[in-house]
Amino acid sequence: MPLSYSIFSAFYQRLQASASQASWTEVQHFDSSAGSDIMKEMKKYKWIRKPENAKFIERPNRFTAIVELSGKKKKVYLPDPGRLEELLLPGNEVILEKRRNSGKTEHDLLLVKTKAFPTGEPLLVSVDSRLPNLLFRWLIDEKILRHFGKVKYVKPEPVVNHGRLDFYIESDNGKHYIELKSVNLIDAEGTARFPDAPTKRGTKHIKELIRLNSEGFHSWIFFMIVRKDALKFSPFFERDPELSEALNEASKNGVQIKALQFSPGIDVEFCGELRVELEKGSFPGFWPEVK
Repeated sequence: MPLSYSIFSAFYQRLQASASQASWTEVQHFDSSAGSDIMKEMKKYKWIRKPENAKFIERPNRFTAIVELSGKKKKVYLPDPGRLEELLLPGNEVILEKRRNSGKTEHDLLLVKTKAFPTGEPLLVSVDSRLPNLLFRWLIDEKILRHFGKVKYVKPEPVVNHGRLDFYIESDNGKHYIELKSVNLIDAEGTARFPDAPTKRGTKHIKELIRLNSEGFHSWIFFMIVRKDALKFSPFFERDPELSEALNEASKNGVQIKALQFSPGIDVEFCGELRVELEKGSFPGFWPEVK
């Protein structure tokens, strides 16, 4: 049977308490200088209104999961097309929310409880690929993210030569194109990895950002790490060498590549910025280990 809501609430409160005990400087998230690109004040994004606890059973296709909810099997929508092999394990506790728009399923699967690196303690991880766009807009609106100077105009999903990117921003220091990538996979050394499945679309986005940067725009890629236990970010060469090489090419051609970390739960806490390492290294395996 799924955990009761009261048990989940107590568990979530413990997570939030442990997060608040960590100082900003422990993982070098924030620049303490006057010119920091990130506002240091801690804020939370209000996300899940009415959480429901369930247990994961299986995943019949990319966007559908079968869960046990209130003792019955239920088909739910899974808003993340990634493999999620190390997260969606039979018996893992998940957090659902009733869908706000009508569809074939009544619920969205939004969070999975897994083991935190390296302690193995309970950790909530987002499996909602829509969340990064909501979080990014929140960071801009709340003036938490200051990479762009004084923002004058924000347009979601701007049309470019090869489809759409996530955001276009005009500010006092120029015109910016931004692409976001949701990251919920880490390896056995605590490194957040993207992608967890090959994505030609992602590679096209990167090449488009290189082109836009060469034309005088400011191009940005933000890897939105939706788990609080990651220590740094690196591309997943073993899963998608083409995209990983494209990231290196982008960096060499002036595209700004950043990694932002969040601690998701009913509310989402912004943790700060993580180090990005683009060079290929050895892959130490998954965390937790996939058997």
